[in-house]
Amino acid sequence: LYVQKVEDLPEDFILGMDASCVPALEAGGVKYYDHDGQEKDVFQILSENGINYIRVRVWNDPYDKNGNGYGGGNCDIDTAIAIGKRATQYGMKLLVNFHYSDFWADPAKQMVPKSWKGMKIDAKADALYNYTKESLQKLKDAGVDVGMVQIGNETNGSFCGESSSAVGGWKRICQLFSAGSRATREVFPEALVAVHFANPEKITNYESYSKNL
Repeated sequence: LYVQKVEDLPEDFILGMDASCVPALEAGGVKYYDHDGQEKDVFQILSENGINYIRVRVWNDPYDKNGNGYGGGNCDIDTAIAIGKRATQYGMKLLVNFHYSDFWADPAKQMVPKSWKGMKIDAKADALYNYTKESLQKLKDAGVDVGMVQIGNETNGSFCGESSSAVGGWKRICQLFSAGSRATREVFPEALVAVHFANPEKITNYESYSKNL
């Protein structure tokens, strides 16, 4: 896919991409080269080509009881730190995409992390707040330049085990969003906070999301 250069973009226009699988790909032997055929750190190549944000997904505990990863890069907070340090090295900000699940969260599945199963909403909100704050503090301590924090992934109708179709569902979902936002503000007060919904072509859905939020 080639996109022609758009002229006169403002300096703060976000040009980003997800690089969550880079460590796993590199571990499998993948190498990256610039336009001149010189091997380089892929984050350097991205920065040199105008990328200013790197997005990385974060799963709470993407491993089974035997320590085997679920796949998809096994992206826990340690992976995010490693990616974030490389992004920061080349002048890019990090977008931390918390799924608040142990694996993929999307409209079809919003599974609560193993360690949060059975929690009532207040306890779950506390756990989400503490996990978010602790994770972001680790990134801050590592010197990572966090520019945005995404509270959830494709949370169209459910989030972290809570369903919008249940009585009071959106109220509980928003309680969790607020817990993650509060933790973000306390660690990175200047960072943007994003909520995340799929299917932007469905305009009426976004009217409903806005109303519920």
